[in-house]
Amino acid sequence: MKLCLLCILLCLSSALCSAEVKPLRIAIPDYPPYTALAQGEFSGPGYDAFVAIMAEAGLDYRLTPVPNFGRALLDMQNQLIDVFFLATENAERSHVARFSAPVIITDWSWVWLKEHRDLEPGSIKFKQNALVSAQMNSNIFSWLEQQNYKITAGTNDIHGLFNLLDFNRVDAIMLPSGVARALIARQQLDAARYNIQQEISLPFGFYISNSYLAAQPDILQRLNDAIAVFHAKAAVAQ
Repeated sequence: MKLCLLCILLCLSSALCSAEVKPLRIAIPDYPPYTALAQGEFSGPGYDAFVAIMAEAGLDYRLTPVPNFGRALLDMQNQLIDVFFLATENAERSHVARFSAPVIITDWSWVWLKEHRDLEPGSIKFKQNALVSAQMNSNIFSWLEQQNYKITAGTNDIHGLFNLLDFNRVDAIMLPSGVARALIARQQLDAARYNIQQEISLPFGFYISNSYLAAQPDILQRLNDAIAVFHAKAAVAQ
């Protein structure tokens, strides 16, 4: 009987150790400049923050590049990933995952052609009449719908957003200003053609799936503690 009990305890211990060392499956989009993917390697301030936080938390992980945030959420719903980063918070995502402490702050900004001098983002006339868009299946796209803008289908690939402006398919697009400038540089567009105006600032963080947290409930606190250390070190370095 004692031998049987010992075997059971050893099996349970082995299972717990295996669960502990199992790498987190993390989805990251190509979202320059925050997480820029080139030749199979990520770079950018968001990625650097991610690496520092994961090291501080002592967590192993396996990265999965995804084309957009919609794909990341779908993969999480299908339990193909455990975490995605970068992410801003919304109700649909919070239904299947928990949001971490803020890592970095992003802004959502309007971008439009300077030749359209009559456009005034933020005005009632703009909201009622301007045709706008954003990356499909993104939190920005959902927000525009919720705010009752005249929104049209955009593109799942964020790199195609400026085509909507340049070919006059929309009056304005919304994306983070840093992303807009990175895309302008990457695609060798003429920055002088565009106006960029900030609309709202929001935190980027991690989304950790509820199913993973059910098995590993301490992970969120470990990440949040590591995020706090990351911010403390950044403050000292300034």
